[in-house]
Amino acid sequence: MISQKIYLRYNRTMKFRNRMFYFACILLATISLLSCNTTEETLNIESTVVASINEAFDNIPTPTPIILATYTPLPTYTPFPTYTPTIIPTITPTYTPLPTYTPLPTYTPLPTYTPFPSPTPTPIVKVSTMLDKIKNSVVKIQTNSKKGSGVIIRENGIVITNYHVIAGGNFITVTFHNGSTKSGTLIASDISRDIAIISLFGEGYEHLTLGESQIPEIGDSVYALGYPLRGNYTVTAGIMSSTVTLSKGPYKYIQTDASLNPGNSGGPLVDEYGNLIGINTSRMETSEGRPVQGVGYALLVKEQEDYINGLIK
Repeated sequence: MISQKIYLRYNRTMKFRNRMFYFACILLATISLLSCNTTEETLNIESTVVASINEAFDNIPTPTPIILATYTPLPTYTPFPTYTPTIIPTITPTYTPLPTYTPLPTYTPLPTYTPFPSPTPTPIVKVSTMLDKIKNSVVKIQTNSKKGSGVIIRENGIVITNYHVIAGGNFITVTFHNGSTKSGTLIASDISRDIAIISLFGEGYEHLTLGESQIPEIGDSVYALGYPLRGNYTVTAGIMSSTVTLSKGPYKYIQTDASLNPGNSGGPLVDEYGNLIGINTSRMETSEGRPVQGVGYALLVKEQEDYINGLIK
C-alpha cells in the first residue's frame, strides 16, 4: 500500500516538469519570432521570460525519492522434524479351536420292500359258456294235468321242483335237454315251502350242487332257466332286487326282474357263475290275476339247504 502512494506522487511530479519544459520551449519560440522587433523591447521581453522560467524552475518541488518496496527478508527456514516411524504392534491372532467332531449317526438301512401280493383275479366266466355247461341239469316236468320245470341236484338223479307243479298228477315224466325222457317218483314234498323231491334213480346225472352258492347281493346278475309256455328251453336275465317274505310262510324269497312265465315254476335261478341260488316259484299278480311285469320270486336255497337234505335222506 505504501509503495503505491510513493509511485503516484512521483508520477505527478514528472508530469509537472514535463509541462514546464513544453512551456519553456513555446516561450523560446515566441521570442525567436519576435526577434524582428526592436532590440530594446526584445531585451525586455527576453529578460522577463528568463525571469519567469527561472521562477518556474525554482518553484518545481523537489521530487520525493520512490521507494518501490521495503525488503522483507524471508523467514528463517525451519526444518521439518525428524520422521519417527510409528511402530505397529504385531497382533497375535487368538486361536479359536474347531468344534468337537460329532460323528454322524450310524446308517440304518430301510427295510426291504415287500410288495403286496397281487390279488387273485376272479375268473371272468362267459355267460353263454356257463349256461351251456349247466343246461343238462335243467329238466322239464309233466303230469297228466300240469307242466313245469325242475333241476337235478344230485348225481343219483334227485330232482327238486315246486309242489304245485306235480300236485294232483297220476304220473311224472321228466324230459332232458336232449329230448330223452324218464319217469320220476315223488319221494318228498312240503306244501308250505312249495317244494317237491323227485327221484329218477340211476347214476351219472349232470347236476347243480346245493351249498356251493352264497346269498346274492342286491344288484347281482341272475338268470332264470326252464321250459315255460310252449315248453321250449329258455333263459331270462335280470338282477336280484331284494329278499322278501310272502304270505305263504316265514321263508325268504329272492325278488328278481328276470321274466318268469307259466312253466318256469320249479326251475333254477342261478348267479353269474352258474351256482344254484333259488327255485323259481311265482310272480306278482294283480287282484284280477294279471301278472306284474318285472316282479318274480324264487325260494332262497341257501336258507333251505339243511331242510332239503333232510327230506332226501
